[in-house]
Amino acid sequence: MITYPSRSSARILLAEDDRPTAKLIQVGLQRTGLPHHLNAVHDGDQAIAALEQTVADLLLLDLHMPGKNGFEVLEYVKQREHLRRIPVVMFSSSGLAEDVNRAYDLHANAYVLKRAGLPELSRTLDSVLRFWLQTALVGSDVRGGTSHSWKPCRTEE
Repeated sequence: MITYPSRSSARILLAEDDRPTAKLIQVGLQRTGLPHHLNAVHDGDQAIAALEQTVADLLLLDLHMPGKNGFEVLEYVKQREHLRRIPVVMFSSSGLAEDVNRAYDLHANAYVLKRAGLPELSRTLDSVLRFWLQTALVGSDVRGGTSHSWKPCRTEE
């Protein structure tokens, strides 16, 4: 088995207007056991302001929010050089083909359906976080001249 280094603490921005859902996602993130710092905002305008003020390793973005909606935030992020490499995971209850297709047309990195109930939501979040924060090498890993070699640390037979 090959093991790889991981980030010490991921910086996650959650843009979710429904506060009970945001709380459920926060609990689900805690249940993953992965070290992270969560910044939760409740509309698209707050998401853009937060992205301009702090660095994020991952953006979990709801689709239907007051102010700028998820598509508008996604478009804003992907059109700006200093933000476009942040992985954006659309995290929505809408499974409509036009929503999914539009998100990918705007260069979302993934589109994930919100699952009902904490156990299923926790499993979904665990999969998303493990992929984007431990497996995938993303632009934020090489930002500022620091890069990971991503060579195996140890090999077990």
